[in-house]
Amino acid sequence: MSEDLNRRGFLKKSVAVSAGVASGLSLEQKVSAAKTKEAPITPMSQDNIKGLPLAKIGNVKISRLICGGNQINGYAYGRNLIFVKGLMKNYLTDEKVMDMLETAEENGINTIIANAGYKNREENTIRLLKKYWNERGGTIQWLAQCNIYEDDITGIIEKGIDNGAVGAFVQGGCGDKYVKKNRVDLLAKAVDFIKQNGLIAGVGGHMTEVPMALEKAKVGVDFYFKTLYVVTVHTFFGLLSFALSGLK
Repeated sequence: MSEDLNRRGFLKKSVAVSAGVASGLSLEQKVSAAKTKEAPITPMSQDNIKGLPLAKIGNVKISRLICGGNQINGYAYGRNLIFVKGLMKNYLTDEKVMDMLETAEENGINTIIANAGYKNREENTIRLLKKYWNERGGTIQWLAQCNIYEDDITGIIEKGIDNGAVGAFVQGGCGDKYVKKNRVDLLAKAVDFIKQNGLIAGVGGHMTEVPMALEKAKVGVDFYFKTLYVVTVHTFFGLLSFALSGLK
């Protein structure tokens, strides 16, 4: 190549391309525009950051492209490649994670989703976000992914509340577990606690039965966090999306 791209330059270009995809037209719109040679259709919402469209959940404005938090805590999902997690955690130093967050904000991404911790284990999320906010002057918003327990529904949620999260949601595995156990009441208590503390509140799940059960019980969820699968082979791609509930 005539020009070497350093890692930071590559990240900026990659995020910019992803932002373009997120704000792009639907397949039907593209086909229609190609046939009629009309100008591209303007997105409905003009509210954006650096060209990246915003959605709104409650009173919180969230970029339609969101930064994931796996790189902060080393969740590599390498399946039988047991070395991947260690490689990931060693490569992604504090400085590299902060570079990533800074690059995200430079390209209009204003929100990150990251785990708030477990009952008996701390995560890097709070430490690194505070370090980024203080040392780099970043303002990226945090949606706290929270594990809940039958004997402690609010403990992890409180960590998010006390450390600057703008929203919190029940981790997907917990959502699955308590729907299977017919304990939607525990999920409802978590949602109520989050909302009582002024944050937008959600519930995650890998099963479609999770939002179905919560809607049936009329739990006041602001948003859902749902994995996307290839149904035929049940392959998890790590793609995550918000259900339209609560988005404006």
